[in-house]
Amino acid sequence: MVDQKSPIDESKKENKFDEQQPLRHPLAAVKIVGKQIKINKQLYQVLVDKQEALDTELLSKKYDPYLDQYDYIVGDVSSEHLRLKGFFKDKVQTAIDRKEQTIADYLMEYCNPGGGYFILQLVNPVHHYRNTKFKRRTSVTRYKKQTVPNKKTAIFKKYKKSASRIKKPKPKTVTVKKAQANNHTFVIKKRKGSN
Repeated sequence: MVDQKSPIDESKKENKFDEQQPLRHPLAAVKIVGKQIKINKQLYQVLVDKQEALDTELLSKKYDPYLDQYDYIVGDVSSEHLRLKGFFKDKVQTAIDRKEQTIADYLMEYCNPGGGYFILQLVNPVHHYRNTKFKRRTSVTRYKKQTVPNKKTAIFKKYKKSASRIKKPKPKTVTVKKAQANNHTFVIKKRKGSN
């Protein structure tokens, strides 16, 4: 006996990729002015637009406010899907794959060969980074200001280091008597120089 399945209506079957995906962030306000583009309140310079990949409608849907922190935004288009990635300037202390020097590597390794892409550079507002490079602290000698009657000539004096404490050797001992009691052996020692 063969199980007969009810025929599936092909018109009811839908492709989940054809459906409109919900937005996880608000639409970005994108406006092109010459060679510059304004996204929300950030102004970017268009450095590269290969194969006219920069589409404002697609960019406004995909742009996440999280990308505001980056100095460069790279967008690549594959099968009419836009992927955005941010990069920092080289002077910023961050992972090497997030610096501007690796944009070319990213395009070669992660983007479709021959696919369209664009690169945007942040113009305004400019990010101000503090402590971009850590300075190693070297050994610093501390100075103590001496009180001098003439305050115009300040004399500084180095602190003196305390002498390191060296452990004194224990006094030598001499064996005086060995004895045995109840199967235990013990030694009586006497220090040299003591009576």
